[in-house]
Amino acid sequence: MTSIENHIEPPDHLPEPVADVWREIVASNDLVGNVDRSALETFCTLMARLREARGRIEDEGMVVTDPRGRVIPHPALAVERSTAEQIRAWGDRFAPLVKPARKRGYMADATALTITAAKHLEGPRFAGPVAAVKTLAWMIDEAQRDSMEALQKAMTTTVPNYLKACAELQITPASLPSGAGLTAVPPSEETKPAEEGKPEGANVSDFQARARARRSG
Repeated sequence: MTSIENHIEPPDHLPEPVADVWREIVASNDLVGNVDRSALETFCTLMARLREARGRIEDEGMVVTDPRGRVIPHPALAVERSTAEQIRAWGDRFAPLVKPARKRGYMADATALTITAAKHLEGPRFAGPVAAVKTLAWMIDEAQRDSMEALQKAMTTTVPNYLKACAELQITPASLPSGAGLTAVPPSEETKPAEEGKPEGANVSDFQARARARRSG
């Protein structure tokens, strides 16, 4: 068993029609984790054989003339039938994933703009967390489309998780990345008294502290 992610290209020994099927399956299916390469190769061979048989039938017709001059069913029909049965036995093991289209929404669009502008999130390292934030934004949009009850529920669950994830990715005003002009202070230091001579409101945590004081008062 070998990870398909480490072997995107088909083996060199595969005929080109089989290799083409391999590439199609890899491109259209999230083959995450370990995949039996021998099984995938067998499946691709069957698919290529089925396509070849159907191509022969389309080009030469359903019937042909044998060496004795008799009109007989095209031999490729038997190959097509047998191969199709073998492919059906595989079920949906290598079937392409069908992903439902997501509707656009205010939160999803706004989040996408924010992430696009966040240059510190570029690169594959942040691909997973970024996808999670986008999914949470989409869920908020879906709640708004659903009903007021769904939106109220989202405000106590999904929205806080979304804001927390945004803070983790440093794409909120209270968690600006370094070099952005303001420096966020770790939570453990937020309640520390200001240093003597340091002007009030010198960093973002000062604004947070004053906001909490207003709410508690």
